[in-house]
Amino acid sequence: MPAVYVAFSATQQEWGSDVGISKDLYKVGVADGTGEAAAKEAVDALNAEKVCGQADWQLAGTKDLEVESEDALIAMLADRQKMVDPNYYPKLKGVKGIFKVNVRNVEAHIVIKNTMEGKASKVPKLKPKDIGTYLLDSLA
Repeated sequence: MPAVYVAFSATQQEWGSDVGISKDLYKVGVADGTGEAAAKEAVDALNAEKVCGQADWQLAGTKDLEVESEDALIAMLADRQKMVDPNYYPKLKGVKGIFKVNVRNVEAHIVIKNTMEGKASKVPKLKPKDIGTYLLDSLA
């Protein structure tokens, strides 16, 4: 099973905020191997290739999932999340898999999950790892 990863770039998020898309932009992709090491290599490749013109991509989450291809994964996630059209924004340079995440949905997901587990149902301060976990959970 290949490793599915979620990555973010602080510079990309700043750009998204500046142009009015959202500051919560995340890249979802499939690594060539399995495990977190393969996902880290994929994020290093994003930085080396300067995907979307950014070289500060960081790993927000990873999970080994059975997927046919990266295109199939992106199509499946696009049914559940809002994907940014790479043809509409020249800055994205045709890169697929950039998703605009609604943080209210993430907060609700975490509160409901915590409530079901019997934990405090307080709205947490979100971190990139929380959003990465949310995106990966929406694939399962």
